[in-house]
This record gives sequence, structure tokens and C-alpha cells, in this order.
Amino acid sequence: MTIAKAVARAWRDEAYKAKLLSDPHAALKEEGITIPDEVSLKVVEEKDETMLVLPKAPPQAGDLSPEELQQLAEATPAWPQTLTDATPCKICRKSSFA
Repeated sequence: MTIAKAVARAWRDEAYKAKLLSDPHAALKEEGITIPDEVSLKVVEEKDETMLVLPKAPPQAGDLSPEELQQLAEATPAWPQTLTDATPCKICRKSSFA
């Protein structure tokens, strides 16, 4: 089974979508996808807004200067450096940062 099957079901079934958002482990299990209990999983619905996911601070963060932390953050490829760096969604052709 794939996550795509769960996404497709959520698109057509509001009750399943609500369950996927509130209890993703149980909802995905219904589709044959088992996520280990020790894995924290949060499902969020995409909206027409820009989201920034703040990465976990590195273990050495307390030992680094503000300048060193900024350099480390700039080297982290987890997000575009500017909103114009965002690539368009392959399905809807909209930038996720539009």
C-alpha cells in the first residue's frame, strides 16, 4: 500500500480525512500502512498559505555564536533561501510559496 491511496481516500471521504488529520496512525493502518508507534506523525492539510517548518536545533547550538548558527541555517537545504526559490507543484503548477 502507498500513502497515495490514503490521500486519494481522504479526497473523497470527509470522515476518513478527519480521522487522518486527528489519528494518522489508525487511519493509515486502515489502508494497510503501519507506522511504528514510536514515530510521531502529524498530518496537516495543505492550504493557500506559506508554511515554514522550523527544523530541530542542532545538538551543538548552545555552543555556537549567532553568526555560526546563521551559517549553519543557511547551509541547511530543508527550505528555499528565498520565496522565489520554491519550485512549482508538479500537479497544480502553483508554487508552494505563491
